[in-house]
Amino acid sequence: MEPGQVGGVVDSLRNSGINRQDMIISSFDEAKFRSMNADAIDNHISATVKTEQDDPGRLKSFLESLNELNHNSGIVVFVKAARHKAQEVKSVMEQSGAVEIKIDDDKD
Repeated sequence: MEPGQVGGVVDSLRNSGINRQDMIISSFDEAKFRSMNADAIDNHISATVKTEQDDPGRLKSFLESLNELNHNSGIVVFVKAARHKAQEVKSVMEQSGAVEIKIDDDKD
């Protein structure tokens, strides 16, 4: 996703009932992600990622999902949503110009 598209996708997701605290937004930066991964392992939240929640487990899920991405530039938007909201979130992301969408099928 390009930087100019982020505000629109956040607004659209919020309008569909997704809380901002359930999103992690970051520019794609491998060095930053390595640092964030070390922080997650140490059970610490890095200030380099824009998030309104403080769950190291969620940060670790975000970082693990990055390994599955085919693109390595732009803005990454990670959304934690209930399974029944997955298609709606995917639709919002597609309409907002997301280049790559991954659905985490984890049942937690």
